[in-house]
Amino acid sequence: MVDISAALLAGPLGAAELLRRLNISQATLSRQLRQQDQVVKWGKARATRYALLRPIRGESRFSLYQVQPSGQAAQAGWLLPTWPQGSWLHLDAEQRGTFYEGLPWFLSDMRPQGFLGRLWGREHATMLGLPEDIRVWSDEQSLVALAQSGIDMPGNLIVGSAAYQHWLLQTAPVAFDDGQKRVRYPQLAEQALGGDEAGSSAGGEQPKFLCYATTSSGDRHCLVKFTLARQGENSQRWRDLLRAEHLALQQLQSSGLAAARSQLITVGGQLFLEVERFDRIAERGRRGLCSLEAVSAEFLGRQQHWPDALNELLRQHRLDTASMQRGTLQWAFGRLIANSDMHAGNLSFFTDGALLQLSPAYDMLPMALAPNSLGHMRDEVNLTLDFSLPGDVWRAANTMAKSYWQTIAADEAFSEEFRRIARQAQQQLVALDLTLTRMV
Repeated sequence: MVDISAALLAGPLGAAELLRRLNISQATLSRQLRQQDQVVKWGKARATRYALLRPIRGESRFSLYQVQPSGQAAQAGWLLPTWPQGSWLHLDAEQRGTFYEGLPWFLSDMRPQGFLGRLWGREHATMLGLPEDIRVWSDEQSLVALAQSGIDMPGNLIVGSAAYQHWLLQTAPVAFDDGQKRVRYPQLAEQALGGDEAGSSAGGEQPKFLCYATTSSGDRHCLVKFTLARQGENSQRWRDLLRAEHLALQQLQSSGLAAARSQLITVGGQLFLEVERFDRIAERGRRGLCSLEAVSAEFLGRQQHWPDALNELLRQHRLDTASMQRGTLQWAFGRLIANSDMHAGNLSFFTDGALLQLSPAYDMLPMALAPNSLGHMRDEVNLTLDFSLPGDVWRAANTMAKSYWQTIAADEAFSEEFRRIARQAQQQLVALDLTLTRMV
């Protein structure tokens, strides 16, 4: 019997190449394929390609579900791993779909990462027979974890029938009111630092946990960052930075730019920054979300700074003009408030429409002032322009940044050292005025 499976172990093949390698006729190939249930095909006529399914722990097809804003789930397709490492995303009975060399790009942000990702990984690793260190997980191992336990990952997708069933059986969340927050937030912070699970996986390294809480907007799913309970220079700097992040989001909002809603809560010596999640709607609703990092890997082929990436996505007709302009101004503002952490994972897009739409801003703060791994902290900032952007963008960003640093300098809730840095930053921005008036 002709061994079609062996021919496809090295990867997908077109019909002509498969016929050549097997030295058989089209009629024989068609007959053999009808007897195969582990070969997937896509395309038509000469563009037809075949791939061999690659079962992962006995599973060849992983259902893909999309949670709607209403909280109802809908079947979004099926993910079929193939040999040696690719996957076929099967969308419907018409065999429409896409082949990927690994996992589909839009699943990248669902992989556990950062502070909470490590907690989530340790929580589930033993049960799933996976390494505790999520950084060494392969695509296959990540898929196993998502398909079994990934019920509350960023965005609106659920992979696998087991995870979907777990999601269906979840009880409705009960929101923490203001009084409960003062008790539960310190407890959840202690659990997070102790390695216990404190919500689902979200990117980033700063200590945080996820919860459902009553906010000024109503009951919302929130991400809560926090400082350590112990006192010291580093803890004080992080308190300043959480306050600075809250103010940066407010500054963006007051300037007409969408930003995540937040509030500060102080309990004893700890400060909590409660940020509302914009990929969640009410109790169970969700919105599709993907990072610039994932989008760039799929459509740009390389990571660039935000303005260049946004312009390229606009040129490819994948992004609307308003999102490009807002993201560019957001980046310029970040430069002028000493945000040294504007990597591609800190800019995201909603994926609900035909075009990508920029999400509200998040993680916007003077990260250049954060303590490094040795505890060292800078005592000044260096604010510079990037002349690849037009003057109108920098003039708008400069106005916003001046207001931002002025607010910090006048706010006694910040440490005197941080206020001194803010005054020095104001002086730098004033010094840029002459250059800005001359820019086109």
